[in-house]
Amino acid sequence: MQSDNATPLQWFFACPQFIEPLLADELSRCGAESVKIGHAGVQAWGDLRFGYYAMLWSRLASRATLQLAQGFGKNQAELQTLLHSIDWQQHLRPEGTLKVRFFGLNDDIRNTQFGAQWVKDQIGDQFRSQHGIRPSVSNTPDLVVVVNLHKGNASIGIELNQHSLHQRGYRDLDTHAPMRENLAAALLIRAGWPELVVSEAELVALIDPQCAAGTFLIEGALMALDIAPGLLRQHTVAERWLGHDAELWNTLYAEAQDRRVTGLTNAERFEFWGNDRDAAVMAARADWRSINLPAARWTQCSLTTMPAPTIADKALVISNLPFEINANIVTVKPHYDALSAWMASLPPGYRGALFAEAAAPISLTNLFYSKEYRFLNGETESKLYTFERLVQKEHPAIWISDDLANRITKNLRKLKSFIKQRDINAYRVYDMDIPEYAIAVDRYADWLHVQEYAPPKTIDDKVAEQRLQQALLTLPAALGVDPNKIVLKQRRQQKGKSQYEKQGRVEQALTVIEHGVLFKVNLTDYLDTGLFLDHRPIRYWLQQHSKNKKVLNLFCYTGTASVHAAIGGADRVDSVDMSATYLEWAKDNFSLNNLQHDPYRRYRFIQANVLEWLYDCDEYYDLIFLDPPTFSNSKRMQDTFDVQRDHVALIDDAMRVLSPDGTLIFSNNFRKFKLDTEVENKYAVQDYRKQSLPLDFERDPKIHGCWLIKH
Repeated sequence: MQSDNATPLQWFFACPQFIEPLLADELSRCGAESVKIGHAGVQAWGDLRFGYYAMLWSRLASRATLQLAQGFGKNQAELQTLLHSIDWQQHLRPEGTLKVRFFGLNDDIRNTQFGAQWVKDQIGDQFRSQHGIRPSVSNTPDLVVVVNLHKGNASIGIELNQHSLHQRGYRDLDTHAPMRENLAAALLIRAGWPELVVSEAELVALIDPQCAAGTFLIEGALMALDIAPGLLRQHTVAERWLGHDAELWNTLYAEAQDRRVTGLTNAERFEFWGNDRDAAVMAARADWRSINLPAARWTQCSLTTMPAPTIADKALVISNLPFEINANIVTVKPHYDALSAWMASLPPGYRGALFAEAAAPISLTNLFYSKEYRFLNGETESKLYTFERLVQKEHPAIWISDDLANRITKNLRKLKSFIKQRDINAYRVYDMDIPEYAIAVDRYADWLHVQEYAPPKTIDDKVAEQRLQQALLTLPAALGVDPNKIVLKQRRQQKGKSQYEKQGRVEQALTVIEHGVLFKVNLTDYLDTGLFLDHRPIRYWLQQHSKNKKVLNLFCYTGTASVHAAIGGADRVDSVDMSATYLEWAKDNFSLNNLQHDPYRRYRFIQANVLEWLYDCDEYYDLIFLDPPTFSNSKRMQDTFDVQRDHVALIDDAMRVLSPDGTLIFSNNFRKFKLDTEVENKYAVQDYRKQSLPLDFERDPKIHGCWLIKH
């Protein structure tokens, strides 16, 4: 393991995905003899001096692994042979400590935790056979062993960084920052900051108008002032590794200290300015001072009150553009307007870069971006947009669509009397009436629920995204709603239970009214809201026909049809569904309508597999509402359910418990559904699709099918 070994050592330096080419260039500058780009990392060949130097100076790597052996590893026997080919006594004392990081699976090892334990035992056996003792396991070990399995091959190495290389030491590990330090460094490189640093300009500025934790500024200063990231960490290299060359490390460390001193003499050539509208800027300032960087400019104000910058010859303005996947375009546009207006007011020699989630509406800035680069921020798909010139478009995009606004106004005029007569405040106002605006808009009281249809493959993604943004900016004025009360969802063809599954957001529940009946809806937590608006007429039909009847609601969902039946005077209402969540929701809907007091158990809520429950049912009902899902593969069901394949058997089971003069309302929303002729031959069937379609859904007659079936 000597630094002057004629045979170069093999290393693997890990990094975030999409940074690999930048890391490969960096490692070559660090002295690698050769490099090979891999997935989320780079293989490099070089001596120990190279490895130490890279750990000290790399701004992009996350971890550094010295590869010890590579070969076959498709089973335990092959992996054992590879492990025993390594003389572990060259790397670890018998009484030392170790930790194993295990990645991948093979024919015998099907669990990474087991794999790590098994590797530890194999290494321990080698020590025990020669010394009678074995190393112990520790979370702060002398040595970290890394094993990777992939397609029958294995690589075994030791991790020589003592802590993750992205951690510089200027930030508390518990502090939340928008991005890791090595990602910020990669963004600065793509934005052209290193070129500005070495340019002939007398004064160069780095500015972040929304600096938050200040990561861009600190990483940019470390680059400009030639400060090695490894100088800031208390421990960089694994000093308890037996192959550690303390003299070599100390020499490289001292050289880095000398370069830092020299770099700081050039500090007057650079200006660093961080701004934010909240107190996070003070934390960034404290981190800056903790590593003794030269004085910088810190301000706390909104973008609209930003002071003028110092006139620098050249500057880079870089910032993390705020956006969340469920963000409301209407509420972020003022922020984007203010940022782009401020950037466009800067001197001609300034360039810019904005980093954001890939879904962020960058076109709202009305700035011409030169290039875009793909990155991952954690697990979030993101992009960096670079701007060679900070110039706004002479003819910015028109963000209010008169065509869309006029169509919505026309629809509302048509629905006005319909809404009033039926005493409703939850209804559809727009459903892709204009093909360019591929959305459905439903109003729930004073909220809007907007669903985006997947655009045709012939439509460019950027065009589709811009039209969606334009639509969202048009809706508040056209419908008189608060921009903060718009919920956007993307509609895709759903399979199984996904249309009912929780989406993992904060609950936004409100109460709406329909034919005088109150319902709880939730606009955010699920793909659907808890109220199928297109079923409104058939629910009202149930209310009108339920007096003194026994009513059964199968696949009851949130029990809205059951409530209508109860309001209509049903003697008994049974609601059956497999989901406890939706049965609780159904009970809430009963409570909203003062139906919770039920001393005679007229209203029952039954959690069961509907197919099994119906098969075993021995009661009779006068009205049955049967609205099954298109497809179901619930974990609580032994078999899958397909409405086209299984509807005849399902209807037969329902008809078996229907009283002689009763009515089965059969409905489903599978657009290609065809009622089997066997059903029409067995029973009296009335096609009720046209009557069951409300006025606000007449543009989409295939949204559901509905039949009244009698004996």
